[in-house]
Amino acid sequence: MEIAVIGNSDAVIGFSLAGIKKAYEATSEEELINKINEVMADPNVGILVLHQNDYNRLPKRLQSTLSNSVRPTVIAIGTEQSTEMREKIKRAIGVDLWK
Repeated sequence: MEIAVIGNSDAVIGFSLAGIKKAYEATSEEELINKINEVMADPNVGILVLHQNDYNRLPKRLQSTLSNSVRPTVIAIGTEQSTEMREKIKRAIGVDLWK
């Protein structure tokens, strides 16, 4: 299972330096949507990381699809939403890591 990151150049560089191989730059909304669809279709990706601002730019229907996705589990970073992340991780792996 791999982690994929989609975002601006700073995020892509940072995650690439951290060892994430599937880090894709997307600046426009169209690029973002196309890359998300590509990653969602990849059976090797288990976690998709997006910045919360990018997630908020997406159409509501795609946001709903991402929120309900178990594989890959989609995590929006950049804000304090630890409860949401906890629930997504619990749903994805079946274990509450915080207990």
